[in-house]
Amino acid sequence: MRPSFVLTFLLVLGIAGMAPAEETGKRGEASIIPAPTLLVADGLNTDGSLVKHYRRGLDYAIDYFGNYGPYYVYLLSSDSENSVRQIYLQRAKNRINRNSKISTAEEQVDEFLKRHNVINEIKAVLAGKAEGGLTWTQNPPILYEDVTTNAKGREKDPLENTWGALHEYHHVFQMAHCDTKQSRSSDKHINSWMAEGMASYSSAKFMENLGLINFEDYMLKLKKSGGNIGRPGINEYVAQHPNWQLKNEAYWEEGGSAQIYYMLGAWATAYLIHVKEVKEVVVLKEWYFDIPKLGKSAAFKKHMGLSLSEFYQEFRPFILQPDDKVMQIFKPTRKVQ
Repeated sequence: MRPSFVLTFLLVLGIAGMAPAEETGKRGEASIIPAPTLLVADGLNTDGSLVKHYRRGLDYAIDYFGNYGPYYVYLLSSDSENSVRQIYLQRAKNRINRNSKISTAEEQVDEFLKRHNVINEIKAVLAGKAEGGLTWTQNPPILYEDVTTNAKGREKDPLENTWGALHEYHHVFQMAHCDTKQSRSSDKHINSWMAEGMASYSSAKFMENLGLINFEDYMLKLKKSGGNIGRPGINEYVAQHPNWQLKNEAYWEEGGSAQIYYMLGAWATAYLIHVKEVKEVVVLKEWYFDIPKLGKSAAFKKHMGLSLSEFYQEFRPFILQPDDKVMQIFKPTRKVQ
């Protein structure tokens, strides 16, 4: 497993000697990318368990997908405002583009710290609000960040801590093979159900591989209750919204993103692996390599064996079947429907 560097920011520790990330060339060139860096705020990880359980997931994901980045993990809390502000200063330094011809390093740091979203995020940290998630830069230096504004919850829940690390790193891999400046409906980017659904499937499957959960039980919970993603589950949602569409990108604003992109997306991933019998590593990993060259639609058809439109037509009647019927796809002796 690749090591992760852990930086704990206490009041007595400075960061002046830390070097910002340099531009790393092409997005996703794993051979020249450093190991992930974890930046942990004062007041967290006093017994080492927060980082231990995060790394349990992160290390597994890197072993599977490869090392992409640079990747910075920010585990924050409201215990020390000075510690939080020192971390955000370092976050700004990590984003410095040394090749910029329009602004100095100091100007870039100042600009980042004055952004409204950054100011509001710091306020959320200091207020103890649980927000955040994966973000990335669109311009050099290309880097990825997993931000948890209140990591107290992660510290108290080792399973969800590991699970979240697995889920977010799959996104790092995904975004490294997409043109993230394009819309989700673009052929150079992946749909939300692919991003969230495949990461939901992979993280649950990897959690089972680590001996932490039962994967089939989890998939059934997505149908019945929504599991650890939200309420309602798939069954209730599709009954109330019969015109749902997996490819529709409007659910982030309209509501229903949890059910469509995460839950149904996870089951769509399961359909490809367990019904269409595409190898798991192809669905979760290998088809992404062709997206930059071929585009999403052609890459999907090449690796999955059917077009996206054909897939949507097949998946809808499948997922609307009773729970005991759809759960048969996980049985070794099942018949492919």
